[in-house]
Amino acid sequence: MELGLDKAKIMRYKVLVEQYLSDPVKLRLATLGCLLILIVVLAYMPLSKEIEGNKKLLSAEKERSGYIADCEKLQKQVAIFRALIYEKSDTNEWVRYLLDGLRKFQVKLRGMESKQQRKVGPYRAVAFSMEIEGTYPELKTYVEWLESSQSLVRIDSLQFEKGSKNLLMKISILGIVPKK
Repeated sequence: MELGLDKAKIMRYKVLVEQYLSDPVKLRLATLGCLLILIVVLAYMPLSKEIEGNKKLLSAEKERSGYIADCEKLQKQVAIFRALIYEKSDTNEWVRYLLDGLRKFQVKLRGMESKQQRKVGPYRAVAFSMEIEGTYPELKTYVEWLESSQSLVRIDSLQFEKGSKNLLMKISILGIVPKK
């Protein structure tokens, strides 16, 4: 059987190997090198596919953990705002609430119009457009009362017009009610 190697070359290599391996320190280093190569070939190579698979699983679980953390944050936010939404409220309750505030601050209602309800996630938003007449301090306290309300209210727009004695405030308000 011919390997394509010259016998003289083989003999030279044999002599070099014997020369290097006759020294105990070089023999130990060669043995450690062979063991290291053997460990890599026998242990790491078969496990590398399993390691890659586990890396993919780990990244998927990290992503899932991030989603879980996001859901928990959203649930905490929902719990905060749930207290501000009355479960039995409806459009009539909101009208009553806004009119009570007008009476409380002694401003005059010139006009009130209910607009089409909007969908806001699992809730509905009732929209009102109001024209209110009063002095600046009275209108200011009414707006402050709306902003510090125990209900979830949003002032969508606010416009002032100067009248002869008082100011006319045009305000659009959104209030949240649960779906039926």
